[in-house]
Amino acid sequence: MILLLTLAKGLLYGGVVLLVGGVFTRRQLTPAHPARRVLGGGGLLLLLGVFLTLLGTLAVVGFTAPADYLDYLTQTGAGRALMVVLIGGLLMLATELGQWPRALAAVSAAVLLWGLAGVGHGATHGPTVRLLHVVHAGAMCVWVGGVLALLTLRGAGQAHAARFTPIATACVLTLALTGTFATLEHAGTLWGVWNSSYGVTLLVKLALVAAALLAALFARRAFAQTRGVRPQLALELTLLVCVLAVTATLSETPPPTHEPGQMPGQMNMEGH
Repeated sequence: MILLLTLAKGLLYGGVVLLVGGVFTRRQLTPAHPARRVLGGGGLLLLLGVFLTLLGTLAVVGFTAPADYLDYLTQTGAGRALMVVLIGGLLMLATELGQWPRALAAVSAAVLLWGLAGVGHGATHGPTVRLLHVVHAGAMCVWVGGVLALLTLRGAGQAHAARFTPIATACVLTLALTGTFATLEHAGTLWGVWNSSYGVTLLVKLALVAAALLAALFARRAFAQTRGVRPQLALELTLLVCVLAVTATLSETPPPTHEPGQMPGQMNMEGH
């Protein structure tokens, strides 16, 4: 079931990236690009991720009756977070399809990210730590969404790169700060986390992020020299997708501060 929950979290991350990152780039970086069907694909990934998360979590705790699913969604923090994810995803789609103001798009993204931050380990976090994860996930969505938009946009050039570079830099700095605080929250100390499976997975994630940053530097240089940039952008995007995959694994790996054997997102339902 760990593999199923990891896959589910990966689908959730993919859906959120396509929705939040896609809407951001359509509004701020590459108008009307990516196409709305990409956002629709994000919505489908989100729906499938929620379904698999619900299926896997209840299978782990041994509740599989139809009424248990409703109880989980309404009586547990993790279940309500899944509902918020769905609501946020629908709001994101409605925002873009209806061309609502940017402020409403930002609110929709915040709702979606808040729900995502409450899934898995997030179910045990307080509001402050959960907000930290919202900011972290939002920065990642914007970075991945921007790279995807530049890679798939015909005629992407130096002007687009110049517009995206400060945004990407801000995202990287935000990820570094929020990631450091998140590690402290999970491990208590920066050096105390590395002796665990959680720490090893985190090291893999950090290595992939470093490789993505290097690929980003090559891409910016290619833009500046007005030569073919797609291979560098494709490499950067591939590495970022790998980061998301490792993050999905990390979210299902108990951090040092969690009790041994406690499953991420596993919660007792009231009345059972």
